[in-house]
Amino acid sequence: MLVHPCATSRRSIQPWCDLPLELLAVGSPLARANYRVRIIDQRVEPGWREALGEELARTPVRVGATSTTGPQLRHALEVSQLVKARSEVPVVWGGIHATLLPEQTLERPEIDFVVQGEGERTFEELVAALERGGAVGEIAGVWRKDGGRIVRGAPRPFIDLDAEPPLEYDLVDVARYTRTVFGVKRLSFSTSRGCTFPCAFCYSTVVHRRCFRALSPEVAVEQLKAFTRRYGVRGIFPTDANFFLDLDRARAILEGVVRERLDLVFTRLHIRFDTLLRLTGEDLALLERAGVKCLALGVESGSERIRGLLRKPIDETALHAANARFRSSSIMPMYFFMLGFPTETRPELKATVDLFMKLAADNPRAYVSVNTYAPLPGTELFDLAVSEGLTPPARMEDWCAFSYRNLGAQGAWLPTPMRKAVAMLDFCSFFASDRGYVTPFKQTHPLATAAARVYVPVARFRMRHLLHPAPLEITQGIIGDRYQVDTAWHAENRDVATDFLRAFGDETTTVPPLTAVIVAGDADNTGARSLAHVADLAFAP
Repeated sequence: MLVHPCATSRRSIQPWCDLPLELLAVGSPLARANYRVRIIDQRVEPGWREALGEELARTPVRVGATSTTGPQLRHALEVSQLVKARSEVPVVWGGIHATLLPEQTLERPEIDFVVQGEGERTFEELVAALERGGAVGEIAGVWRKDGGRIVRGAPRPFIDLDAEPPLEYDLVDVARYTRTVFGVKRLSFSTSRGCTFPCAFCYSTVVHRRCFRALSPEVAVEQLKAFTRRYGVRGIFPTDANFFLDLDRARAILEGVVRERLDLVFTRLHIRFDTLLRLTGEDLALLERAGVKCLALGVESGSERIRGLLRKPIDETALHAANARFRSSSIMPMYFFMLGFPTETRPELKATVDLFMKLAADNPRAYVSVNTYAPLPGTELFDLAVSEGLTPPARMEDWCAFSYRNLGAQGAWLPTPMRKAVAMLDFCSFFASDRGYVTPFKQTHPLATAAARVYVPVARFRMRHLLHPAPLEITQGIIGDRYQVDTAWHAENRDVATDFLRAFGDETTTVPPLTAVIVAGDADNTGARSLAHVADLAFAP
């Protein structure tokens, strides 16, 4: 039994999510070996507790859970505790977090084994050993408990992706993971693993040891053909960290897609900036013929010093030229940025804002994605964060707060004004590009989309001027302090004009008039949970 925990702070059924490729990867060899494999995905199964109980009643050989640093750990621990409360079945953890911190993971009494790194061969050998009973012995890639000590497994060599059969996708209900993007149904797919570049913030440098492995173009095209036809989808989202790392391979795959007339839509392909500059006019034409709709690249920062710290050299002049080049292309550029790095200054933060705002303004088709920096254990930048004030969590539970949307839980390296500015930018960045604010809000309600459009000029003004003392950040002072559980209704009367002046000052040519009032609850930055019911609103002169 394999479990994919929910990846958000609040456990809820997600309207869409990608296929659990990591669990399919370890489950497929077992299925081909005639084991009964059951994948339980908290993200899409509201009755996951009942499903877990039913599977435990069958006395499985083991229960496995994948883990990523952040909120997912909390839900993975809950699953492990439920298993141990009902059975003696061994619990095995794998995934990024367990790979990075195997010893700390095994300190938890609910966890018996850790599979470090790629799990296909390791997992299969462990299951076979557990099925036989007795001592597990030494298995490469397996960390285990032996009395009061932890036995470290030897490193497992990376597998040959071409030698692996296609994943057994029918282990899950594939239809649950389809999403409509660019007008077509889309599923996630993987053609490679790892990356050779030394980005100081990225877990891949540790987990994949800067080793790149990939399907050959011929195998990739055949698998894409079979996959899309079997499940009736045209849209493909390759989860590859860098699809274009081997540019010749990428060209060959796209040429194969065109040659086989697969009529695919690649909803997003990740590319490094230096590779982007190597794309010729013929390459761009090939990308368009193959159905590539979006190229995503990590810019990360508008500060040259910070980019040097991250080991992400980028020539901004060339970046703006590339952005302009895409104005006449059908391909949408997507730019990723992060905020709140250790040692980052306010002028450097402003430089980042200026850069992504200019990219969005120069190309209305561009999409800007902004997150806060979350330190990952084992990375070079994590050590810098520690030297700047971060206290490494001593318990696994403390890692649950680490997320790209929760700087407040882990931003000890930043002074308070910087944390407030970053929190404001984290929210307002949704409105940086014309495409950005439509996507998250239109999934809720048409009125939310309308309110988002109204808020655009306010958000962009706040970002340009780093205006963080605004209603979204000082609601505690304006609205009042009601953080306890409260089941009674309360009437709240506010002088909106006074609140506006308090936040923004007098209206000027640069401070727009008040055009909308948005009532919302948000606990992302505190790591807490918030649920509020809002009754009728009334406005009076």
